[in-house]
Amino acid sequence: MKRAALVAAALLAASCSSGSQYSQAIVALVDVSGTYADQRPEVVNVIRKGLLPRLTPGDTLIIIRIDSESYKKDNVEASMTLDVRPSKANAQKLQLASALDDFSHKPLRAAHTDIRGAMMLAADYLRETNAGRRTMVIFSDMEEDLPRGVKRDMAPDELKGVRVLAMNVKRLGHDNANPTAYRARLSNWGKQLTQHGAREFKVVLEPEKLAELLEEG
Repeated sequence: MKRAALVAAALLAASCSSGSQYSQAIVALVDVSGTYADQRPEVVNVIRKGLLPRLTPGDTLIIIRIDSESYKKDNVEASMTLDVRPSKANAQKLQLASALDDFSHKPLRAAHTDIRGAMMLAADYLRETNAGRRTMVIFSDMEEDLPRGVKRDMAPDELKGVRVLAMNVKRLGHDNANPTAYRARLSNWGKQLTQHGAREFKVVLEPEKLAELLEEG
């Protein structure tokens, strides 16, 4: 009897481990600094329509706020791993949608923009999920502005195996005057993130394309 219980436990553990290989974990990083703070309702709309409906049982979605000092547990606005039971999973999606609505209406506007701190926090959470597919979706102008005294040095393998998608990168005033500066900023991010292990860095212009990329894995 004891041996049967041990075998059953081993099979259950193997099943859970195997299941994690096919699940996906997505972290959405949402900038609340400067002019991007006004974009939150649009960002939440993209998450609700482009990310949430495509999650299946076992998948994880985490929302992290980019503000002046983003490497804090308090910057996690919402976190959810879908239950294997469809009715429970649907209830979880509704709960997260409600949390996103609350987030979109919070009076938030940070003075600085700590993008790498949010990425490092997101990387911690992604590793913990042990998901087979791990993705960061960043909603920001990608202009980092750290407060005095704040340092962010990512480890060489910080983003190992993670896809980084920059969605709805807002153009700044000087970008319109000199598009080359905008392109150079994104190119520099791509080089930096792949040097720290990211599978790829891709800029996404349309929400529909984001959904396609997530389905491609």
